Formats: sequence, structure tokens, C-alpha cells
Amino acid sequence: MLRGMELQYIKMTVSGVWVLIAVVIAIVTHPAWPGLIALAAVGVLPPLALLLLWNEPTQTISESIHEARR
Repeated sequence: MLRGMELQYIKMTVSGVWVLIAVVIAIVTHPAWPGLIALAAVGVLPPLALLLLWNEPTQTISESIHEARR
């Protein structure tokens, strides 16, 4: 199972790559203002949702028992 820091690292890495791809697309395509606003929304909102909504899984009962026995 993923630990908290591993999950945080994965989330930050995926978000960073997503934003980097959006920036590269913006540089390559030179969109007009409406396209730039749409690209900014697509580049920022999914990583923001990923960081805020993807939580660490809760501990199962068996994991709690195993931890208590240690």
C-alpha cells in the first residue's frame, strides 16, 4: 500500500508534468486570448483537483490490528 509521502510525491509529479505539457502546448501553438484562457483552465484545474481530491486511502481494520500488535 502507498504511504503518505509516496502518494504526495506521485500527485506532485503528475501535476507538474500536466502543467508542463500545458505550458509547452501554449508556447508551440500561440493561441489567442480565448484559447489561452481555455488552455490555462485545462492546464490548472485537473492538477488542482488531483491535489485536493485524491486522498490517501483509509487504514483497513486488519492494518489497524497489525499496527496495534507491533
